[in-house]
Amino acid sequence: MKLDEILRRRIERHFLGGERGVDVVEVAGRIGGLHAQVASSAQAAADLRLGMATDQATADLQPGAVADQAAAGGRPGAVADLERALWSDRTLVRTWAARGTLHLLPAADLPFWVAAMSTRTRETTGSWLRYHGVTAAQMADIIAAVPDVLGDVPMTREELADAVIAATRHEELRGPLTQGFGAILKPLAFRGLLCSGPPRGRNVTFVAPRAWFGDWEAVETEAAIDRLALAYLDAYGPADFAEFARWFDLKPALARKSFARLELEPVDGHGFLPAGAERPVGRDSVLLLPAFDPYVVGALRLLDVISSGPRSAVSRPQGWISPTLVVNGRIEGVWEEKNGAPAVTPFRTLPAAVRRALPREAAII
Repeated sequence: MKLDEILRRRIERHFLGGERGVDVVEVAGRIGGLHAQVASSAQAAADLRLGMATDQATADLQPGAVADQAAAGGRPGAVADLERALWSDRTLVRTWAARGTLHLLPAADLPFWVAAMSTRTRETTGSWLRYHGVTAAQMADIIAAVPDVLGDVPMTREELADAVIAATRHEELRGPLTQGFGAILKPLAFRGLLCSGPPRGRNVTFVAPRAWFGDWEAVETEAAIDRLALAYLDAYGPADFAEFARWFDLKPALARKSFARLELEPVDGHGFLPAGAERPVGRDSVLLLPAFDPYVVGALRLLDVISSGPRSAVSRPQGWISPTLVVNGRIEGVWEEKNGAPAVTPFRTLPAAVRRALPREAAII
């Protein structure tokens, strides 16, 4: 496969080409989770893959194709109802996952993610503990206390901190437990002891996954890593074990062993795909992807897909991933909303066909 074919395949496997997802759970499962650090970005990424934003953000390289693709690929009336899936149906879970970043995952997949994420050791190192203001003994006490104090009744961060402090008698833990980014809570999520609950006003809450979703049997670690590796290769491949390890933030040795166990097919020096994986041809496409879109997050690590211009325009300081213009799978620019319409900053002069495929109200800067 040539690079162009690889990129078109990935667009198709991300539900950004001719195929759209049936529901948000299918979408989240296919692409390894929806990035949820910014809630609006998760919603936008889901809407695109369900066909709900087709008329605004994706089109064929054909004049007038915006409306045509909306009719063919979209499902009028369908809604990427994240709130219902998360809090009523409980078919999605919001938790810290790949790279220690908040994601929306299918609840049915959580046992596999927990089994794989439990291999992390970074959060047990002395440097990590010192940076976040806790000792190894205090962290062990927190991990031991949470199963006793957290259940299916949502608790705010402050309520959880109160309960943990009461159980451990470590009043000095209040600061680390309540700091904004929740670093001290991540090891709990990796062990399957904590995930997001429904918000209470402007406050986040937490629940125990086994109480919220129902208990599950422990999954064998190697089987979990293998399943996630195959899913990653199906959506982001071809890739090698090192790319999977970086995308997941998994120990490279574990990724290498997984790739050795799996039935994989080499792809012209680009890595591997699962044996017998679909290789859709894909059609021409123009996409305006939201900030933190999973396609872009994966592309930046996997292949040099930025046509020209600085990578720093896409991957910005403090982990911010810009909204992007993507043409046939290649990042051709960035965009932002101005006065209710997209303002596109291309990295090079755009062909006329690409300009015509953009939304009518879009401005090219």
